[in-house]
Amino acid sequence: MYAVDESPILYKKAKGAEFRMPELPEVETVKRTLAPEIEGKEIIGVEVFLAKAVKPRPEIAEEFLPGRVIQKVTRRGKYLILTLDSQVKVAFHLRMTGQLLYQPRETPLAKHTTLRVSLNDGFDLRMVDQRKFGTINIFAPDGAGLAPCGLLTLGPEPFDVDALFSLKKAARRRKGPVKGVLLDQQVLAGLGNIYTDEALFRAGINPARPANSLTEEEWTILYEQICRVLTEGINHRGTTRRDYVDGRGQPGGYQKLLKVYGRKRMACLVCGEPIKYARIAGRGSHFCPHCQK
Repeated sequence: MYAVDESPILYKKAKGAEFRMPELPEVETVKRTLAPEIEGKEIIGVEVFLAKAVKPRPEIAEEFLPGRVIQKVTRRGKYLILTLDSQVKVAFHLRMTGQLLYQPRETPLAKHTTLRVSLNDGFDLRMVDQRKFGTINIFAPDGAGLAPCGLLTLGPEPFDVDALFSLKKAARRRKGPVKGVLLDQQVLAGLGNIYTDEALFRAGINPARPANSLTEEEWTILYEQICRVLTEGINHRGTTRRDYVDGRGQPGGYQKLLKVYGRKRMACLVCGEPIKYARIAGRGSHFCPHCQK
């Protein structure tokens, strides 16, 4: 019924390819496109095509989900969560190349389909994942299955009232790069490489600066820019660089507005200096050395 794949999870980039994890604006866009289509629909069947993707084990999905109704679609950080009747939850994490698609049942299965959830309206909710890193966690209040650890330890959402406080508190005890603090999901949920690079550029802060060297004013400015780029990203339905599409299979448009990310060696749109690329906090980072001293 499903193939067992025990390949190690290694985020290795193929030659000439660019893989990146969907971030808050992308997952929020998937949520907004899926919610009106699948909320209130009954699950009538489940097929698992990649056993390692479903936690705690694939049999839970095939035996436990059919007959349940999808009551709510929500997002927390980079997780998309379906709440079913009896408060059973299904948490999807798309990782590098995962897609969640609402498609007519007669649509041929894509080559890298991980999971098919058949609904009572003649459509499917399908997870397609070329790199096979995406996960589906099923858990319930009675302990049947466990919520993913990453979901349980998330920090506040960027638009929460305590988000800025969380950033400042974490930064006080860190000498490492400020970018590392922004990417820490236990400090702030949902940020990734694209939107951290863009926010730091707009705030005029070098991503390699020690986090504890930023002033109160700089943190306030940076936080304002984080909210700004995330809002713009959501309004433009996310950033498509390679694999990301929304729940209807449509790409985002924010890639047209990026100021530094993906613009290595290109002229800065503010000062004209070449955009630099470096590994900072373990991640590839784009920045302008003139505007972000």
